[in-house]
Amino acid sequence: MDSDSLRAIPFLQKLTAEELAEFSALVETCDYKRGTRILEEGTVPTAFCVVRDGVVHVRRQANKRTMLLATLGPGSFFGEINLFDPGVATATILAMRDSRIASISYDRFRAYMDSHPRAGYLIASALLSELAHRMRVTSTRLANSIYRPLPVAASSPVDEQAASENSPSGGG
Repeated sequence: MDSDSLRAIPFLQKLTAEELAEFSALVETCDYKRGTRILEEGTVPTAFCVVRDGVVHVRRQANKRTMLLATLGPGSFFGEINLFDPGVATATILAMRDSRIASISYDRFRAYMDSHPRAGYLIASALLSELAHRMRVTSTRLANSIYRPLPVAASSPVDEQAASENSPSGGG
């Protein structure tokens, strides 16, 4: 994949031309038809991926139901969790339109960040910023979907202390 195309990806924008050229040599591109499962929840992923063209859904099974976690378009990425914490895929990625996906194997990505500490820091910082944003959105969605006020009888001394510390006249 060429450096100019990669420059449009937000987490790569601060790299120098040389850093970006070296990174681009590691990236492979693959096309997926609408309806193709790009990654299956529960399988072991091997690469970090960026949506170049098209739209993909991030879906997860919960209580025998499929939940839509996100819709990703050009410039968005997936597979980031396993870059930092190897394991199985936490979601299924499904192409909703014909899509072009750029990918870099985790081993190549980690080796690049190790051998290019400045670029690695910039990439990791940008990815962590996006992950923090996603966590905030997920936390809000979760709280809004399951929030139930505690009955007074269910309160514990810990709940009462927390409530008093967080009140305007509380002890914090």
